[in-house]
Amino acid sequence: MPLLFTILLFLTGLASVVAIGGGPTAGFKPADDILIDCGSKSSTKTPEGRVFKSDSETVQYIEAKDDIQVSAPPSDKLPSPIYLTARIFREEAIYKFHLTRPGWHWVRLHFFAFPNDKFDLQQATFSVLTEKYVLLHNFKLSNNNNDSLATVQKEYLVNMTDAQFALRFKPMKGSAAFINGIELVSAPDELISDAGTSLFPVNGFSGLSDYAYQSVYRVNVGGPLITPQNDTLGRTWTPDKEYLKDENLAKDVKTNPTAIIYPPGVTPLIAPQTVYATGAEMADSQTIDPNFNVTWNFPSNPSFHYFIRLHFCDIISKSLNDLYFNVYINGKTAISGLDLSTVAGDLSAPYYKDIVVNSTLMKSELQVQIGPMGEDTGKKNAILNGVEVLKMSNSVNSLDGEFGVDGKRASMGKQGMVATAGFVMMFGAFVGLGAMVYKWKKRPQDWQKRNSFSSWLLPIHAGDSTFMTSKTGSHKSNLYNSALGLGRYFSLSELQEVTKNFDASEIIGVGGFGNVYIGTIDDGTQVAIKRGNPQSEQGITEFHTEIQMLSKLRHRHLVSLIGYCDENSEMILVYEYMSNEALCARPAINPQLPREQVNLAEWAMLWKQKGLLEKIIDPHLVGTVNPESMKKFAEAAEKCLADYGVDRPTMGDVLWNLEYALQLQEAFSQGKAEAEEVETPKPVAAPAAAPTSPAAASERPVSQTEEKDDSTVDQHSGTTMFTQFASLNGR
Repeated sequence: MPLLFTILLFLTGLASVVAIGGGPTAGFKPADDILIDCGSKSSTKTPEGRVFKSDSETVQYIEAKDDIQVSAPPSDKLPSPIYLTARIFREEAIYKFHLTRPGWHWVRLHFFAFPNDKFDLQQATFSVLTEKYVLLHNFKLSNNNNDSLATVQKEYLVNMTDAQFALRFKPMKGSAAFINGIELVSAPDELISDAGTSLFPVNGFSGLSDYAYQSVYRVNVGGPLITPQNDTLGRTWTPDKEYLKDENLAKDVKTNPTAIIYPPGVTPLIAPQTVYATGAEMADSQTIDPNFNVTWNFPSNPSFHYFIRLHFCDIISKSLNDLYFNVYINGKTAISGLDLSTVAGDLSAPYYKDIVVNSTLMKSELQVQIGPMGEDTGKKNAILNGVEVLKMSNSVNSLDGEFGVDGKRASMGKQGMVATAGFVMMFGAFVGLGAMVYKWKKRPQDWQKRNSFSSWLLPIHAGDSTFMTSKTGSHKSNLYNSALGLGRYFSLSELQEVTKNFDASEIIGVGGFGNVYIGTIDDGTQVAIKRGNPQSEQGITEFHTEIQMLSKLRHRHLVSLIGYCDENSEMILVYEYMSNEALCARPAINPQLPREQVNLAEWAMLWKQKGLLEKIIDPHLVGTVNPESMKKFAEAAEKCLADYGVDRPTMGDVLWNLEYALQLQEAFSQGKAEAEEVETPKPVAAPAAAPTSPAAASERPVSQTEEKDDSTVDQHSGTTMFTQFASLNGR
């Protein structure tokens, strides 16, 4: 009898384990579970045991003028029989669902463009919309997958707050829309909380429930494929090998799934035991002190924010507090000194971390890395068990493209300027200050007898006389543009050639205006080519105004405008390329430096927060810069790094702040120089008062030199250099 009781207890425990890590209904029963096999004449049962209803059984959901149903012969090469039928719409069609319970829902759309006698599904182009979100915009299966005959599943996670939910299929004019299968399934409320952590700057990110998400990657690191019937919510987890940058640096590890014990606050609904029971650790490098990262790369769209969920479980340590490691996303520290046994409470205990990556930090690939801390903190190792990458809806509630349901366009492709580009541009202006300070100290004794302050302080450039005619020519005269002071006119084909047709690999920066590409023009000059984004707030009038203004700005420490292109309504500016704009005696990005110093903007902001911004200055300039001037400049620079345009100052405000900083610097330099003249000591000049406004700054008296020639800024004195641009309202 005791033996029988023991066996019963064992079987009961085993049953509990199976229930925890079992199929999609184990532990969670969705209030809404609507499955439609579109185009089918009868219900269909999938390999995991789910039943999809036919069109006739779901007729109450659809409003369509078309009733085109097509089917394909049975095939054992398809993952599910729902891909053997489809419904085609030549006109707009709407599926309307009444929800049993509002909240988070999975929306899964299944596509397979099989041959049929009604329409070439590979050429079908259409959009899929909800009342609030754009799920697909001008979607074409042959453009979405390298294998046009492959099945495609689009999975979305939407927080539905209304009792009704609609899916609208809208074919492009002259084309058609189609769908093989639809899933609308409730998701648990705890799947995504309202708060996470932003990658940079590191702080809390709230309001996650206000976004819609598209599941882009769900990866079982170090483990096999996990099919829907083996997941707690019917999800698919793919192996990580195709995303692993170097398989030689990673070693797969695993344990028995029954050894995984969920701590309080973490449920199997987040991820099944099979995800946490496998992982990848650092491979044996055959060295005493291993120091490398294991890297995964995920192709991504840099126009969107991304929600990253990282899954961890220490299945490799023999004792507590023996594993400390760092986690990086896109080269930035996401988690420093992660001690799984402390945050999870035990070995083999699941832990996950949600991180939001702003679009300004995104590239064509999302990179996830793990590596040792590099300190004497236990075993030199690191582990990762799972990765989920979800695209977040943009400012117009779109998950595909720049347009919203109402046709509105996203204000910016990115939610602000890239921090590095913005900060370096600001430092370029400050470099000019430093250069003028240096030349002031070295000014000739008879400088007052010369024509003007700027005649020796600022070098005079030859204007546009050095511009060469392109090999391919252009439809506008370079001589004409040079005479107007507009620089060289480039044809669109010229710039396409030097940027490899604006290839993503040539991008060196991204801002609110658009992408910046590197290239070499026909005379051998290396240039930075800024191509206007259709989503930019800048219009054609402002574009031409910028050309006329920037073509007058000439200083060896400031980037000069070489030319432009407005062919085919393009808005492209061509600047000289400067790789190192000199104040810090280093490039803006230097991967060879310690990780915290790689990005100049991040490094500078770190020292500003500590009140020690002078730490980043070239040692040769230390002592020559007025601390108050530097402080004023740093405050303006920090404001320019705000993510959203409405939070950034206008260019007029920026220039006003720069002018004030320059006035402080000039007063400081003049007072210091006069104090050094021991023979004829003079009182130190007081700092100049701040201009009352950008407009007031431009109303000051005009010097004789300026009356003689105001064609180029390089003949103006210090503060005057900014006043021509004080009325700019761009951000």
